Amino acid sequence: MIKRFIELDFSRNKQNVINISASIVNMLITTLISFCLSPYIVKNIGVEANGFVTLANSFITYATLASTALNSMGSRFLMIAYYNDEKEKVEKYYSSLFFADLILAWILGSMGAVCVWRLEFILEIPKILVSDVKLLFGILFLNFVLATTITVWNTGPYIKNRLYLDSLTTAVNSVIRAIVILGLFLCLEPSVCFVGVGTLAGGVVGYTLRFFYKKYLFSDLKAKINNFSFSIIKELVSSGIWNSISSLGTILTSSLDLLVANLFVGATAMGVLSVAKMMPTFVSSLISTIAAVFTPSLIIDYAKGKKEGVVNTINQSSKIISVICSLPLGFLIVYGKEFYLLWQPSQDAELLYSLSIITILGRVFFTGTEPLFNVFTVVNKVKQNSVVTLLNGFISILITYICVRNTNWGVYAIAGVSVVCCFLKNMLFVIPYSAKYLGLKKKTFYNTVVYSIVCCVVLCMFGSIEKMIVEGETWLELIFAGIIFAVGGFIITTILILNKREREYLFGLVKNKVKR
Repeated sequence: MIKRFIELDFSRNKQNVINISASIVNMLITTLISFCLSPYIVKNIGVEANGFVTLANSFITYATLASTALNSMGSRFLMIAYYNDEKEKVEKYYSSLFFADLILAWILGSMGAVCVWRLEFILEIPKILVSDVKLLFGILFLNFVLATTITVWNTGPYIKNRLYLDSLTTAVNSVIRAIVILGLFLCLEPSVCFVGVGTLAGGVVGYTLRFFYKKYLFSDLKAKINNFSFSIIKELVSSGIWNSISSLGTILTSSLDLLVANLFVGATAMGVLSVAKMMPTFVSSLISTIAAVFTPSLIIDYAKGKKEGVVNTINQSSKIISVICSLPLGFLIVYGKEFYLLWQPSQDAELLYSLSIITILGRVFFTGTEPLFNVFTVVNKVKQNSVVTLLNGFISILITYICVRNTNWGVYAIAGVSVVCCFLKNMLFVIPYSAKYLGLKKKTFYNTVVYSIVCCVVLCMFGSIEKMIVEGETWLELIFAGIIFAVGGFIITTILILNKREREYLFGLVKNKVKR
């Protein structure tokens, strides 16, 4: 039964529709669990301790930079070799990645152990939390080591364009994580390290599922030491290093904020900022997840020389992402204050709302531009993007430091500076140069900004009218308002933004199920 499910074959359109649907369902499950757990964790261990959970995951992101250099282009090269029927090349890429990841995991794990050992000298940690926070970091680093070791197993669903399998895995991971965390909190004295234990438990289940995916999708593909090639590793790293540099720039721009808050404003401010960023982070993750669904199609078309197909996929995915992802953005803008009053009653709802709005402002303009970031990977032109992103990150962190040290803006400066820097980078580089590398006019993709703005403005207008009727002052009212907003807003933006063919594409899965 499992094998039959994994090996289901669909046309590309059906695959993309299924992948998008699975991604949305997965994001909803993951977010629902996080939103339910967060106030419970804050209430039981405090906002400072909860902030260290997010900070610990940020540290894992920092460690991932090394893995990104090796693995970020691995799927691309594997996919191109696979669709060009170069079996020997596929085997060499696979084996080389597997053994290189094994070595890298050991090195990064050793470095992580040293950091955890001296953690209280790196971060500002309340004395009462030192042991628990160090244990949290240690468990999360262990999970990272395991994830790095089996990274190559993730290529199966990607190459076969069955990304719904990844969404299923993440959803199962989240459910296991929530069950373990709640069970520990209910049975034992509350501790922040329980979040790490839950994450590790969910991770182990996820890694097991990924093993089965690899086994059934590529049963004849095995890692063999005699297929290991230093030249292939050099090829992958020489391309992937630029993605690492780009990731470093992204970290400096938007993922270093909690560390800056911890060091310069305090653990409490860090905790508040981590809570305020949860909803914006969810939206960003949703946007990236849906955009990633279209990446295999982009690579396949590019590998076959179908440039028109690449452009069509970008335009189509941009519209669909704008329609879907503007819904949570608009709802947060309209009902955000009511949401925070109900969700985090022990915290300052006004402050949380203000920080959230500042954080998501950039997304109002650039929700639909997300597919453009994949162009640099698809055409293997990541160097320029990486340099610009890194430069943007350094400028962002420098301005943030100046503001924090010389003004009383505090967390507002930390949240706001990165938004301005990202705005400039997208308008002046990402949009025009993604078009240039595809051989198009630089102004070609500025329409993606229009999709984003139109969707968000229309939804905010619709939500403002709705709020006159449903104020959302209780959970029941807020949920009811959310349902009306989602259904009504989706219908309106779908009619405004998508053409007939794109609407049929989006609703394709539902229509096929009805026919059955």
